[in-house]
Amino acid sequence: MIKDKQYYKFCLYGFLKNLRFFEPFFILFFLSKDLSFLQIGSLYAIREIAINIFEIPSGIIADALGRRKTLASSFLVYILAFIIFYAGSHFALFILAMLFYALGDAVRSGINKAMIVDYLKRTGQKSQKINYYGHTRSWSQFGSALSSLAGGALYFFNQNLDVIFLFSIFPYLLDFTIILSYPSYLDQVATKTGTLNDRLKTISLSFAKAFKHPKLLTALVNSSIYSGFYKSIKDFIQPFLKTLVVQLPILLFLSNEEKTALFLGIIYFVIFLINASVSRNASKIVDLFKSPGSFLNRSLIVGSMLGIASGVIMEYYISAWAILIFIIILFIENIRKPAGVSIITDQSEASVHSGILSVASQLASLFSALFVMIIGYFADLYGVGSGIFLVSMLMLFSLPLFRIK
Repeated sequence: MIKDKQYYKFCLYGFLKNLRFFEPFFILFFLSKDLSFLQIGSLYAIREIAINIFEIPSGIIADALGRRKTLASSFLVYILAFIIFYAGSHFALFILAMLFYALGDAVRSGINKAMIVDYLKRTGQKSQKINYYGHTRSWSQFGSALSSLAGGALYFFNQNLDVIFLFSIFPYLLDFTIILSYPSYLDQVATKTGTLNDRLKTISLSFAKAFKHPKLLTALVNSSIYSGFYKSIKDFIQPFLKTLVVQLPILLFLSNEEKTALFLGIIYFVIFLINASVSRNASKIVDLFKSPGSFLNRSLIVGSMLGIASGVIMEYYISAWAILIFIIILFIENIRKPAGVSIITDQSEASVHSGILSVASQLASLFSALFVMIIGYFADLYGVGSGIFLVSMLMLFSLPLFRIK
């Protein structure tokens, strides 16, 4: 693997894009604006659905502008979303911010990976693809870890969640300039994406192919439902963590806000650091099972039961065990991803892999949108733990419908 200037640019891109200092406090930010849990769940659902919709024309935009300009422009869209979050105080404005956030995600999605593939082909490193992705992904995970600490520090010293969005602008401006410094040959596209009708046709055919092949459909749902589950609960644990931290009989000279900033920053920092290590060893863990399908089935059961346990703990106890359970749920998600890709690609022809994997991503977003609405609704009635308990039970009892044989 050649570690030239472009290698470090790819790594720096991944590091900077994950410096979203607000992420460990996103739900807390919305709660500070007097939004209900149902409104918060609606915002998350809007983002997930909007990403699916915006992804359809994103390839056409990349063809028209070139991949460098398209990828760079996505960071300007993110910055616009951050500014609205900072200045906004009403639900309607947050919907607008979430739509810009979704547009940035949709435009950015997949472009950098495609550029890495072209770069590896051009430099004769195609055989290093997995290793290369592993290196750049580890920088992304390190960025998330450092972002948690930095976000906690910003919250600690400012006592204001709004200002964190302004600080998140700076790494995105730097990433904007780094992307524009990529070599111009990475703008070249081997095959044009086609018109909007072509994109819609490709996606429709991918969905149709999935529904015509029961084994493929089962693999898609099994893989994506857990991703949707994880995405729906990962932020909703924040209010519980705040309650847990505030009740700790230590550092009593700090205010509740200072303790929240300090401990949540450290907790997420440790989670992302350990997660980076687990991601590198995902294949070794899957190899311990009879097959990737066996791992997906068993991990789905374990993840569902852990979700049920965390829901009960969050509802009736204030215990640090919920943090450990959440970490394991996160680990399972990162190990399931490569196993899911393996199963899905085994069940489909190589010519439609891109479209089928896009279907898997869209299904995960739809499950996430459904689950966050359920959690938000029941969180307002009974508590966040009740919402997580219900979606975990729903996933566990529906397993026979998409169990991989």
